[in-house]
Amino acid sequence: MGNNPRVEEPYDLGPDHTVLLGVDLQQGFSDGGWEHTPDAPAAVANFRAAAAAWRAAGGRVVLCREIYYPEDYPGPDGQPIPEVVAHHPLMSGRDNAEFYPDLVGADDVVMRKTGFSAVADGNLIEILTDNGWDTVVMGGLTTPICVGTTSDALSMAGIKVVILEDACASQSFEGFSAQDAHEFALARFRYLFGQTMTTSQFVAQTDAGAEMRSRVLGPAV
Repeated sequence: MGNNPRVEEPYDLGPDHTVLLGVDLQQGFSDGGWEHTPDAPAAVANFRAAAAAWRAAGGRVVLCREIYYPEDYPGPDGQPIPEVVAHHPLMSGRDNAEFYPDLVGADDVVMRKTGFSAVADGNLIEILTDNGWDTVVMGGLTTPICVGTTSDALSMAGIKVVILEDACASQSFEGFSAQDAHEFALARFRYLFGQTMTTSQFVAQTDAGAEMRSRVLGPAV
């Protein structure tokens, strides 16, 4: 018999070893946008709130995005292929590829990925290792695709992962609404890969932890 579903105590989310990760919070994933994601505005707003509380508590934020540059698509002559540069939806300089406003903080780490997963198609594991982060709290767009592939890969690499349920959103799929796709992706993740919580729960826990550390250590200088 397997040990399914996964049952664990809530993870310790101390900012000394935990990072907040935003995946593909880009304007192309939007209500009516390039990749129609109707609940993206609410998800982005919730991630902003989570990031503000986390930074105030001394935590760090990593923001990754899928973005491409003309030199990624050289033609036979070594020069960028004009048609690809002109039409690629996530080409640098196109609004689709840009982060939503007011997301990136001055001390945030910004990384690039060139596929769905920030692990398989980016250097996220290296960033975590270099900073001593063994736990990731994350949100992003979209829940079943880039959030899902990244969270699965992190979990399989031995990283503890918490997904902020309402700081993610999905597109619709064949016969499945965006909301149903989102909920199923979260249920699948909880079953074997990690834990989830709401933004308000995360903010409350972060604020309470910061207050406790302040009482024990005194106010930051």
